[in-house]
This record gives sequence, C-alpha cells and structure tokens, in this order.
Amino acid sequence: MKTSLKLGSLLAFVSIASGIALLLSGCSALQGALQIENPRYNIRNIHPRIDIALPLSASSIDIDFAIEVDNPNRVGLRLDQIDFNLFINDSRVLDSISQQNINIPANGRGDVNLRTRIGYQQIRSLWNEVVDVIRGERARYEIRGNAYYNTPVGRLKFPVTVYSSR
Repeated sequence: MKTSLKLGSLLAFVSIASGIALLLSGCSALQGALQIENPRYNIRNIHPRIDIALPLSASSIDIDFAIEVDNPNRVGLRLDQIDFNLFINDSRVLDSISQQNINIPANGRGDVNLRTRIGYQQIRSLWNEVVDVIRGERARYEIRGNAYYNTPVGRLKFPVTVYSSR
C-alpha cells in the first residue's frame, strides 16, 4: 500500500510538473510567434483654443490632438495609456498622462484623442510661439512618450514619437 501511494504521488508530481512546463513553453512560443511590433503614429488634427482671461494668470491654451494609430500586427491591441511630453517649436511645454481604452484592430487603424492644457506660466515662457499661433502661423508640435498596450502576451510598453510638419 505504501509503495502504490508513493508511486501515485510521484506520478501526480510528474504530471503537474509536465503540465507547468508545457504551459510555460506555450506562453513563450505564443509571444515569439506573435512578435508584436510598435504601431505607427500620425497626427491627424491639431486644434488649439486660446482662452485669454482677466486676470491674465487665469489664461490658458487647450490643445486637442487627434492621433491615428496604425497597428501592423496580426492581433488587436488595446491602448490603455499614453504618457507624453509636448513640445512646441522644439520647446518642451508640458508632461501629461492620458488614460485611454481604445481598441486598435489587427492590421487596422484607430484614432486616439489627446487633450492638453497649457497654463499661464507655460504661456509666459513660450511667448514667441504663442504669438505665432495667434497670428495664424503654424507651430511645429511634437509628442514624445510611451504607449501602454494590453496584448495577448501581456501589457507592453512602446515608445511614441510623432510630430506635425510646419
């Protein structure tokens, strides 16, 4: 009886260990087979809104960006978050985080909307760029940061750099 109990325990242990090894090798094989690439990004639309108030310290500029995300992968991705730095005419304006829940289809595209607010202190330090925007001259916008995607192989972080042309 003791021998059959030991043999049964050994068989159970071997079965469980084999199952775990198979599961782990399947996960790494899945990740290797998918080889998820960083999507490509393009600024589709920029809409700045200038809000001049009295006192001037209450003034701000809101900028809405529509960014197209092109997913070259064979699987859909869900964009959870983007943390980014905004540059206007090569001057760093602000750092921001945008929580998203945008599904980007496999081999497809999706639009992500980012909204930023530039407060009075940042406006003062970027006075020349602000005057150019008010005059209707085009500014060069650049977004640098990271995008976080929920994928079939877990959460992945990819760098993002996208800019507008003048």
